[in-house]
Amino acid sequence: MSNAMNGKSLKMAEGHEKYDLIIGLEIHVEPKTNSKMFCSCSADFWEKEPNTQTCPVCLGLPGALPLVNKKAVELMIKTGLALHSEIRRKTKFDRKHYFYPDLPKGYQLSQYDEPICEGGYISVSGVDGSEKQIAITRIHMEEDVAKALHAKDATGEYTLIDYNKSGVPLFELVTEPVINSSDEAWEFAKKYQQILRYLGVSDADIEKGQMRCEPNISIQKKGTWKYENGEIIPTTDAPLLERVEVKNIGSIRFMKNAIDYEFNRLVELAEAGEEIRQQTRGWNPAKGKTEFQRYKETAQDYRYFPDPDIPPLEISEEMIDSIKKEVPELPDEKIWRYEKDFGISAYDAGILVEDKAKAEYVEQIFAAANNTTEIITDAVKFLNGIGASWSNNAGKSIVESSLQPKALIEVITLLHSGDITRNAASQLVEKLLNEGGNVSELVEKLGLKVLNDTGALEKFVDEAIAENPNAVADYKSGKMNAIGFLMGQVMRKSGGSAKPGDVQTLLKDKLSQL
Repeated sequence: MSNAMNGKSLKMAEGHEKYDLIIGLEIHVEPKTNSKMFCSCSADFWEKEPNTQTCPVCLGLPGALPLVNKKAVELMIKTGLALHSEIRRKTKFDRKHYFYPDLPKGYQLSQYDEPICEGGYISVSGVDGSEKQIAITRIHMEEDVAKALHAKDATGEYTLIDYNKSGVPLFELVTEPVINSSDEAWEFAKKYQQILRYLGVSDADIEKGQMRCEPNISIQKKGTWKYENGEIIPTTDAPLLERVEVKNIGSIRFMKNAIDYEFNRLVELAEAGEEIRQQTRGWNPAKGKTEFQRYKETAQDYRYFPDPDIPPLEISEEMIDSIKKEVPELPDEKIWRYEKDFGISAYDAGILVEDKAKAEYVEQIFAAANNTTEIITDAVKFLNGIGASWSNNAGKSIVESSLQPKALIEVITLLHSGDITRNAASQLVEKLLNEGGNVSELVEKLGLKVLNDTGALEKFVDEAIAENPNAVADYKSGKMNAIGFLMGQVMRKSGGSAKPGDVQTLLKDKLSQL
């Protein structure tokens, strides 16, 4: 067995180039609702005392009847609209049967053949670097299950069940099996998380269980299959290889690692001629490997049928139109607009819109600049340069800094008018990030106004030449880079207030006379 299989390395398995990797994602997300999906219990279960947020409905007691959470339905429609999905005008809830202690009713309320959202896509960077639309099959509504806590003491192993989470609304997004690398899967999940946060639909905090990623992974020998009408179809007499699902992965990075690990494991099994069985596995981050859990159920095993206690839902055009007005400009749309209107690169624009709060901050900066391209171009350089460095060092978003949008534009305006140098502008921005303040007052206090006193500048140049004879000799002998050192000395003496062009011109003139 290779290191790839025992989790010590992600080195590609021998023979991997013979196989295509095929991935379909299932992503569960908890929307921001106050109450659970079918009862009035609080949906905020995080770090609450176990079994304190329950009622006969979410405990599955006999005779308890569910009532659909309207807010959850509205948030799902909002999500579907943002992802280009078709909103079904008539939908229903089904019972999905299976028996496990975390499911008190013996079935889960879900949606089978009539989900609220059908179709849609999220664009990612494909394997070849071009834009690729990852097709979404459906987004359906269901209820979450309880939390099982496995423990062990002197009496043996046992399981405790906390039903606070039971009945919390869940959105399940299912993609078509059109993802062909762990990088594509990672980007899809990250962008979905980003969109949910922009919409205000969910915080999608994986650490709190608000988002869970489950990749379905298979490999097929190159040239033996094709994707057609939503299905993987064989193109030879050889049977297709079975898929594996990895459940409830604790982070998007772990999901990527799990996919890479499974690709290697499946290739090694195929190359060894061993059977690949459809199964469910779990990711063990401590060991860096997936582990067998159970053989996979099929839709027939769940015995779906319409829930008799919940009448079909009808979604009106008026409701959809009203929700559509609440969908904000999303990250990809902002990036496209910034490229078109201001010539900002897709990479730089991507940094500007990485989260909603930062994007709103950037919009305030652009508004303060009156959408002037030249000013905005420099603003982006400062934001993605000094601003990004400050964020990394402080461990905070630039939104949490003391730099006000109008103050940044004031600095850049002074730079463009020639009143301060770029070096002085950098000093000002750093000061404003940490302490804030009035730009004009800081320019005076720090002595950053451009030095227009010819006599003072000539004095600094003469001193730099006199104090650095070796650099002068180097320059005179043809080492032209020596003038850069001398310029640095003059700039230091002027406190960064001298114009570099003026310094260079005067230095060359003085040196030519020696």
